[in-house]
Amino acid sequence: MERVGRILIVEDESEASLTVASFLEKRGFFVLTTPSGIEALAFIKIFKPDLLLLDICLSDLSGYDVLKSLRGYDKATKVIIMTGSGQSQEDIDAFVRLGISGYERKPLILENIKKLVYQSLGDMRDDSLKSQRIESCVYDHPIKDMKHELSNLLGIIRNQCENFILNIQEGFYQDKSSQELVQLSVEIMKNIEATVDRAVYFIEKNISEKKNPSK
Repeated sequence: MERVGRILIVEDESEASLTVASFLEKRGFFVLTTPSGIEALAFIKIFKPDLLLLDICLSDLSGYDVLKSLRGYDKATKVIIMTGSGQSQEDIDAFVRLGISGYERKPLILENIKKLVYQSLGDMRDDSLKSQRIESCVYDHPIKDMKHELSNLLGIIRNQCENFILNIQEGFYQDKSSQELVQLSVEIMKNIEATVDRAVYFIEKNISEKKNPSK
């Protein structure tokens, strides 16, 4: 069964992040978002995305620092960078040397993003509705693999909540307005909701197969 591609969007402009995430989710990809380079590096180890959509200018780590850190232990994950008009070709070349699949200059054009994503991930997508998309996420794995997958999903939820709380406690978001914090909270909750959907399906699938082992 075809596997749905996992994409992590690292973008601190919430409107752009949500627009791209919604666009890709409607095309069958499983998408998480974060505005933080620090959180991105934590999510990568748990979520294990097939592709990063990485903004160069972030509020904590730069996109370059995120990619450099990633390439220190992972050469395989595909990366597409999103860059504003302020970056020169020399800046882009620095990312190319670290290994990227392509880049898109802002303002982002969704059709260009789609083309780059499809080129990077090939056929790792399912152009069906959300409920069908969840079912197609490679749940033909043996039951023994379900525990590992479920553990990963719960780890994503814990990591998102823990990072958000720690960042607040350490004053990382002190320069953000109340509205920005609310928007950030909404984005995190949407990511958690999508992850819970997958976890629930794993559990239901497991129970169903135990009741009907012949299926």
